Amino acid sequence: MKSTRSLAFAAALIAGMAGLLDAQGRGGAPGPGRGGGARGPRAGTVERITVHGKALEGNREGDSPDRNVTVYLPPSYAEDQARRYPVLYLLHGYGLRDDAFTGPLAALAGSADALAPAQGFSEMIVVTPDASTMNKGSMYSSSPTAGDWERFVAEDLVGHIDGRYRTLADRMSRGLGGHAMGGYGALRIGMKRPDVFSSLYFMSSCCLATNVSPSPESMPLEVLEQHAANLSMFYAVAMDIGTADSLLATNRQLHDAMTRLRIAHGYEEYDGDHTNRVQERIERHVLPFFSKNLAAPANPSSPPPQR
Repeated sequence: MKSTRSLAFAAALIAGMAGLLDAQGRGGAPGPGRGGGARGPRAGTVERITVHGKALEGNREGDSPDRNVTVYLPPSYAEDQARRYPVLYLLHGYGLRDDAFTGPLAALAGSADALAPAQGFSEMIVVTPDASTMNKGSMYSSSPTAGDWERFVAEDLVGHIDGRYRTLADRMSRGLGGHAMGGYGALRIGMKRPDVFSSLYFMSSCCLATNVSPSPESMPLEVLEQHAANLSMFYAVAMDIGTADSLLATNRQLHDAMTRLRIAHGYEEYDGDHTNRVQERIERHVLPFFSKNLAAPANPSSPPPQR
């Protein structure tokens, strides 16, 4: 009898487990990641859109004024239709395109998704326009040759993003950063447009003391002093550079000049070259920097503080 009851119990247990597994497979009882148990990080969305640049029309290179733009939307964007978000405009380097930070240089979406649920982290939209041209890079300059990229970024692009997405359309909720040519671009645009952006981050900036166009305004170190008042209007400014980067000397010069002019900023040198730690810097430094410094409402999806 005891043996018979044991066999019957085992058969019932096996049948019950089979039923539970079948129910989970058909969307029944929840398993891990399906509403019960441990859940993996939610995923944001990467979109690629086209933005018309009125400021780029008629450029002498003949480049299209219609620019591809990669947009990262954070995990909660699709879930909370009433929520608005700060925006980081992140500019890519020479020879790259709008997918630079979601492909060749970094995995921005994965980094931002991983940070999203952290206590105190403020989710943001991240926007990268394609600044490639016939000559491989616009330098984010304002010229008849490449077009007025300063105005494209600060006006055409910002206006389009604010009109299309649920943004916090205020300078205190907009950040501007970039790597290499993009760091140079963020600096030169930041010098002139504190009315549009409130925080800046320059990564391994190039061309700080090199004349790359007929305009003397292409050399930030030469014109920094005349734009010092504008740079002092920013809520937060930071820059970094690898100690094995060939651009180290001019970035040190920029740091020294900003210090002399009393432009408040953070400066960091790290063990790395021009590109080998971009992914890490974005995840551990750039995104947290803008999360901290861009104005945004409290993040309702963050877990409560541990008591």
